[in-house]
Amino acid sequence: MTNQDCLICKNQVTKWSGLVVYEDPLWLVRHSNETNILGYFIIEPKRHFLDLAEATAAESAAYGSLLAKVMKGIHSIVDCQRIYTFSLAEAVPHFHVHVIPRTESLPRNYRGRGIMSYPTQPSAAQALIEQTCERMSLALRRLF
Repeated sequence: MTNQDCLICKNQVTKWSGLVVYEDPLWLVRHSNETNILGYFIIEPKRHFLDLAEATAAESAAYGSLLAKVMKGIHSIVDCQRIYTFSLAEAVPHFHVHVIPRTESLPRNYRGRGIMSYPTQPSAAQALIEQTCERMSLALRRLF
């Protein structure tokens, strides 16, 4: 079920081309195109809902395994010390989880809760995003 007014629902159909690294009947994983952090992925359900409490039993069961595999995949392609995960769904009311590698080069003021104020522009170069997506797709294929 999609919501015709939801930006994520619309973009799953039209815009995420080239950014998607994994997709199954329930979930989609794509690279963020909103920052210059390579390896910043977003996990989003294909069905429209706001909160994980609204997930079906199948969606909930698949989510934990998917999150673990996405994090393992990120660790295999990005030299990072931590991986941040969070969900807000304030700007776009569709459940989605930000999965962000924290590298040694990330400035201290953006570490921990500071990641929430990391600039959304400029985005990374498209060629670098595509390379990262290719590497992540391969990593996830090995994990599934």
